[in-house]
Amino acid sequence: MPDTRYNFNGSAAYDYRSNAVPKPRPARLPEEKPLPQGKKAPKAKLTIAPLAVAGLVVTAVLLLMVVYSYVRLYEATERAGELSKELAATQADTAKLRSAYESRIDLAEIEAKAREYGMTQPSTRQTVYLNIPGADHAEILQVDQRSFLEKAWDALAENFRGVVECFR
Repeated sequence: MPDTRYNFNGSAAYDYRSNAVPKPRPARLPEEKPLPQGKKAPKAKLTIAPLAVAGLVVTAVLLLMVVYSYVRLYEATERAGELSKELAATQADTAKLRSAYESRIDLAEIEAKAREYGMTQPSTRQTVYLNIPGADHAEILQVDQRSFLEKAWDALAENFRGVVECFR
């Protein structure tokens, strides 16, 4: 069974049979005291954090690199489209020229010219030996001896030159 001797006001418990009454709370906050006229209020000093500036610079550089890479991708895509159109046109021209060339071949005319030069059809017993002067040779290609860091530095320098050229 609950103890009914105590009552409460908010979270403050009190004995309602005694003369102890909680203090009334003030209805509003006390007035702000004005500063004396001779003194000025101190101003907050604005400082710029160097790490924040470095972060902004890195973000700007990365943003420029992304834009530059999209520009290069667009240019490469455009160039690939132009080259594919040029390839299709060249293949069509090649097909036309090949058909024109093959239509001009006349075997009877070729045989007449060969007889004129003293050529004859080879016999079944004829053996032809071919002697090609000169020795065989092989070329050994030079392997790139640069280190990974040198290659990376060269690639970075090339990209930087491309960015500078892009914004000219």
